[in-house]
Amino acid sequence: MDFLIQLTESILFWLFIAAIIAGVVDTIAGGGGLITVPSMLLAGLPPLTVLGTNRMQSAIGEFTACVNFLIKKQLNINGLITGVVATTIGAILGSYSISLFPNDFLKVMLPILMIAITIYTIFSKRMRDNVSINTNISTTTFMIISGLSIGFYNGFFGPGVGSIWMLAFVIFLGRTIKTASIAAKPLNLMGNIVSLIFFAALGTVNYKVGLVMGTGQIIGATVGSHLVINKGDKLVKPVFITVTVIMSLKLIYEELQDGSTLFNLFSSMAI
Repeated sequence: MDFLIQLTESILFWLFIAAIIAGVVDTIAGGGGLITVPSMLLAGLPPLTVLGTNRMQSAIGEFTACVNFLIKKQLNINGLITGVVATTIGAILGSYSISLFPNDFLKVMLPILMIAITIYTIFSKRMRDNVSINTNISTTTFMIISGLSIGFYNGFFGPGVGSIWMLAFVIFLGRTIKTASIAAKPLNLMGNIVSLIFFAALGTVNYKVGLVMGTGQIIGATVGSHLVINKGDKLVKPVFITVTVIMSLKLIYEELQDGSTLFNLFSSMAI
């Protein structure tokens, strides 16, 4: 039986609801994939199709958020084109490199990185500031270096990229966590579009599910963008911490379930 026939209206409805919730969370602090990916897996989609379809529906939500932030004049476009170009190049290189290099090291290091981000967010004075500060690095330099490196990571591996972008904006450009959340959206969007093209070329995107969930993302991203604008740092920070904690626990659990990755990594380092 064709897989699409098995997707009943009831399943599509719950995927639509999941996408609305994910759109709100993702627009505020990233991490919407923590909701959408398990939802699609539970619906019975093959894992590779889940990854490709997730990029599609996520890109729709991020595009919606970007449009809303632009309309409300919340999105700082200074250096944005440079960042988008650098991110695109990085994501293309990262996507191409998937078949060339093992990602075992990243699978081990990512939970550590997420925990470090969470601890920094909780205890850093910068994360409590409600006013942006001037830094020594220029916006252009930041966009080129971060765009290439984070874009590469997004294309090569992907999880937690929104959190990494937000932290980079806070540390290196002195943004508040609210403005960092907004600034990260168009850059994360470009990384997702590049990855989506690769998945589409492989034929691993379920467009029916992507459009249904994308519609939910439009609703969720619209609500989320209004919440970010109106509630600001008081909302973004706790949601950001919650997302990074859940992501850390999820990644640690996955590593414990597949301890061979950690064992093989340290064995290879010892040789």
